[in-house]
Amino acid sequence: MAHDARLELVKDVATMWPPDLVDLYRAEYASLVRFAYGMLGRRAEAEEVVQDAVLHLRDHWHTARNPAAYLRRSVANGCISGLRRRGTAERFAADPPPPDAPDRLVELRDLLLQLPDRQRAAIVMRHLGGMDDVDIAHTLGVRRATVRSLVARGLASMQKELGHG
Repeated sequence: MAHDARLELVKDVATMWPPDLVDLYRAEYASLVRFAYGMLGRRAEAEEVVQDAVLHLRDHWHTARNPAAYLRRSVANGCISGLRRRGTAERFAADPPPPDAPDRLVELRDLLLQLPDRQRAAIVMRHLGGMDDVDIAHTLGVRRATVRSLVARGLASMQKELGHG
């Protein structure tokens, strides 16, 4: 079901969905799903994490200082929780790529999924999620220096696999 169609289901209960939240959802949904997919490798799971994060934000709408950042962090945390619940073998089972996906994009996804969870999370949060080191550190529960190290090591591993390192 498309994300706009999901909103249609609750269109008549406007009191449940603040208009600014609906606007934020429409503006950020696609990029948040891409971000979650980069972490999880499964589109359906990525969509579910984003939906859960939006519902969580709705429940905390009046106390969230920066709703967009709150939503991004909630999605990141949901992805991390999802990865922790997976078994080792299941962790590397990704959805097959769409038939029209460029080979380079499929290769990038496969390289990301080979990284340790924290390295993948740091890279995806920075490059797909647009988060800065402070937000990533807060989300992962590490220091900023650790974020920089995770990103550097992850990118080095990816370059090595590509034959550039």
